[in-house]
Amino acid sequence: MLVGAGLMFFQESDLQTEPRYYTLTRTYEALNEMAPLALVDLNPALFEPIPSETSQLAVLRSQKYLDKALTNIKGDLDIRVDKSETRFALTTEGDISEARRFSFSPATNASFTFTCTEQDEVNCASAIENYLQLLITLRAESIKTGLSRSLELVDQLLNQSAKITESQRDRLTLQKIALQESVELASGEMQLIAEDKYFGGEQITTVGRKTYLFGLLVGLIIGCLILLQLVISDNVIRDSKKLVSLVGFPKFLGNIDKKRNPNSIQHIATAIRGATTITGTTTLRVLPVDSRANNEVFVGELAGVLGCKATLINSVADISAAELSPNLDSPILIFVNQHKTKISDLELAWTLAEKSGNTVVGAVLVSN
Repeated sequence: MLVGAGLMFFQESDLQTEPRYYTLTRTYEALNEMAPLALVDLNPALFEPIPSETSQLAVLRSQKYLDKALTNIKGDLDIRVDKSETRFALTTEGDISEARRFSFSPATNASFTFTCTEQDEVNCASAIENYLQLLITLRAESIKTGLSRSLELVDQLLNQSAKITESQRDRLTLQKIALQESVELASGEMQLIAEDKYFGGEQITTVGRKTYLFGLLVGLIIGCLILLQLVISDNVIRDSKKLVSLVGFPKFLGNIDKKRNPNSIQHIATAIRGATTITGTTTLRVLPVDSRANNEVFVGELAGVLGCKATLINSVADISAAELSPNLDSPILIFVNQHKTKISDLELAWTLAEKSGNTVVGAVLVSN
């Protein structure tokens, strides 16, 4: 199950491990610093910054400004700046007695959007801030340049003293003061109106719970199939049930297990007496299927309980023909070592003992 879940994780993690890029977007709105000129009967819409806002965008996108914005910024990132579309409104001036004047003026203030993309959230905020300061400086200079041109025109009009009336002179003087103050106050200030962060790409942070459950289920099914295959193909005798299925219940005499059943030798002796006639002249031959090790003690105890002679002969691999000589007074008892004896070896031992003309009392499962 764990292997199945692990495989599902590694398969999905090829597409789903962690965010592959980070994007920061900030939008700033430009303040209309020429709007106060309306207080001295100057139409703010008639004053244009130099360079214009459209040209300012082109200047910002130049390689020169991009290099300035990325000064002291380490790492790879992509940054760009965009400007909102300018919308105009039609305005009219004058009262009923005067001729009306029509003019187009921006309906909304311009906004600039900075978009920065990098692999991790490290440098984008600093890069946008650098770019913003460049825009603020550029806007302040453009406003001052535009207003300075109008200020020069007002100075020239005031110098034409013979061609203007006193009221016009007073009005122009007031407007000159307003223009001078506007030049001094021009800051190019920008107001943050929106910020957005996005973590995205082809990869995400986690693998879905359903994917893990599917992996666990697949792992469980595969594990069960492997276990079933091992059980079916297992060639080793591991319990009494397996031994009974091989030799039959009448020939199964029991299990010697001193740890779980200290009295198991007595039980085996009882079963042997029921399977064959034991007399004082009987010599019980014990045939271990695969090994003589640790069986001498059990054979000695059996002989003591049965009151006859018991001999441990060689295993199937080392047995001689003399040890299997036919003898009605010397039946053969087969010892099967649990978790060691193979089915094929038991079949060979049983065949040798039975085909040699000897009496096979039965088989005993020995747990060492």
